[in-house]
Amino acid sequence: MLNNRISFLFACTLLFLLSNNTYSQDVQDVTIWAAPAEQKVRPNDQFESDNLVWSEDTKEIQVAGAGNEHVPFQIIISTPDPGDSRVASEDYTRPEELNDLFIEVSDLTSNNGELISREQIELFLEHYVLLYGKSSMVGDTGYWPDALAPIEEPFGMDAEFSVVSNRPIWLDVKIPSDTPGGLYSGDITITHQGEKLETLNVELEVYDFTLPEETSLITYINTSRGRLANFYGVAPSSEKAEKLTKTYYQSLYDNRMEPWFHDMLQPDITVNGSEVSVDFDEQEYQYYLEELSTKRVLLEAYPSELESHIENEEFSEEFNEMITSYLSKIVLYFEENGWKDRLVFNSPVDEPNTEEEYIATREWANLVQEATGNVPFLSTESPVNTNPEWGTLRGYVQNFSVHGNALNSPEVKKVINEEQQKGGEITWYISCDQTYPQPNYFIDAPALDPVMVPWITARYNMNGILYWATVHWSDTPNPWRDAVSFNSGFLCSDGYVLNGEGYMFYPGNYTEEFTGQPDVNGPVSSMRFELLREGIEDYVYLSMLEDLGAHDFADQKVEELVVDVSSFSRNLETLYLTRKEMARRIEELIND
Repeated sequence: MLNNRISFLFACTLLFLLSNNTYSQDVQDVTIWAAPAEQKVRPNDQFESDNLVWSEDTKEIQVAGAGNEHVPFQIIISTPDPGDSRVASEDYTRPEELNDLFIEVSDLTSNNGELISREQIELFLEHYVLLYGKSSMVGDTGYWPDALAPIEEPFGMDAEFSVVSNRPIWLDVKIPSDTPGGLYSGDITITHQGEKLETLNVELEVYDFTLPEETSLITYINTSRGRLANFYGVAPSSEKAEKLTKTYYQSLYDNRMEPWFHDMLQPDITVNGSEVSVDFDEQEYQYYLEELSTKRVLLEAYPSELESHIENEEFSEEFNEMITSYLSKIVLYFEENGWKDRLVFNSPVDEPNTEEEYIATREWANLVQEATGNVPFLSTESPVNTNPEWGTLRGYVQNFSVHGNALNSPEVKKVINEEQQKGGEITWYISCDQTYPQPNYFIDAPALDPVMVPWITARYNMNGILYWATVHWSDTPNPWRDAVSFNSGFLCSDGYVLNGEGYMFYPGNYTEEFTGQPDVNGPVSSMRFELLREGIEDYVYLSMLEDLGAHDFADQKVEELVVDVSSFSRNLETLYLTRKEMARRIEELIND
């Protein structure tokens, strides 16, 4: 009888403890899994038992990369969503918001004792932004992951206005240059209130080569000092604005990209009569051109500082004298320092679209050529214009930056090669009116779109890419909360809103407010920015293959993935297989 009473009291006590044990209640149905970086995991996406990087059976993540390469992937903490059979059961109580989660990683070590330090592995909380409209026919409303907040503090399952079923975490392994090839393994541990929830194994294959520091792809990525200063509430000319801009620029350089109009390299201009003086910041030029090996310095052929001093009629003799004075001094400075091959002058006429604008562009091109000799002149226009009555820019403009829609023309493909054979450079850009199936940088665009942009560049044999803004936040109260960042885009996109158009960075001084992680002194990256970087690293693989004599093999890989700007693969398995094939071929060529 006594034994029965003891058993009964024990059972009651256990039941009481279980019913009041938050840890047991909250974590009983938590599932932890992994996914490729090139997959946007939304709040109610289903758990995956296996995929290209993950196996539930072994609790192992398998990824690969070369020295001096980023290797990102995702860890997802999941609780059952309303469609789960357990949730439908009368006996199941869905956990409330799960807090006090944390993630830690170990060093990665090889069988030979080589080590990739945990310091080379960055962890980011993926911030869900709520989209109120969709950007294209394949977009969607609701929560989407984008901003990547560095993890330093515990976190939970909360989004802006809801508790979510999935909490994705972005991990980025930066393999140091010259890391010996081989298999490196380590652990990833997820905890709740300091108690271990799960430990996953990660196996990283390091290929037996290192990516070069320099990237042959030209990248004009606009990160404006003025836009930054405006959003942060500081004067554009202030030291604060300068330091802030440099932190954003550093993020570009760290990810194989460069600014479009480089604010740190803009010369000071003074005018005395018809004489123009130009002063350069020697320290900044040495840093960005020598230490960081900036590939292109794009300067305005007619900067606003000069425009405000010139009262003469455009292209009059006096006007031309002052422009020539300015241009010739720029060229002389670049010549004296051995940088002339990196200098490009930008046309004052942006996206010419009338006969008058075509005439003005030709006038400017002639003036620049007469003043500089052979410094390239860039126009944001296709070498094949839509109205033959306007005349042509070919023979005047050397470097064209082509709107993506123009790449659908077979004639443009042909002319691109002809212009390059004459020594010109061709870049291309994406904007609001480039609709699916063309790629875009929208938050709710397919994850592979930014990855494939450099592949499309390679397919057309173009020299690089341009993007008009990475910090265009003036149309939104705050990009962390409202992704409709380019209101007038509604007029050029068949009525779609353009989520994330014009920005791929988030202002770091709002990180704590929206994620609970400490504020960042500078930019917070986005999945879209990181995925573009992944595509650029693919481009580096292609460049290495060509340098090693495997031009035909590289072309074959590009042709297998891309037909043209409107027809390319969004099959992730095919991309991963192609990357593996390229790596194996590089290893063979290096070791022959």
